[in-house]
Amino acid sequence: MNEFKELTRKQLDQKLAVLRQSSLREVPRGGWTKTIRTALGMNSEALGKRIGVTQSAVSQLEASEETESISLASLRKLAQGLECELVYALVPKASLDEIMREQAHRRAKSIVQSVSSSMELEDQVLPVQEQSRQIETLTESLLTKPSTGFWDEV
Repeated sequence: MNEFKELTRKQLDQKLAVLRQSSLREVPRGGWTKTIRTALGMNSEALGKRIGVTQSAVSQLEASEETESISLASLRKLAQGLECELVYALVPKASLDEIMREQAHRRAKSIVQSVSSSMELEDQVLPVQEQSRQIETLTESLLTKPSTGFWDEV
């Protein structure tokens, strides 16, 4: 694999590891906007004035945040009105290396099983141990040089 891509992935993975372990990923009941506004002792009318909308518009925005239908632009505007910074991130459930390895393993297993099925039709069945060895070898090969179709579903 391209060393630059691998280094970039490892550096990004280190940054994301902190977020993966953070309890901030859990959105408070009612959403962040309402929770922070309430903690500040600010009513929705005051927030509306700060961002140039009505009190009912703030209530609608808070409701859309709670239902996860709010736009990032609206959320950013609310954050500014609350003297907050919007932080947007996609946080992988596992390390990027683990995600890559799992996908490579799935692809390798699919390929080896496909070839084994063809061989089985010709009465040339490979022992399970040999299939496992081939899957691991192919997994490492796919990780070294991911091919077109690497992310195709299997």
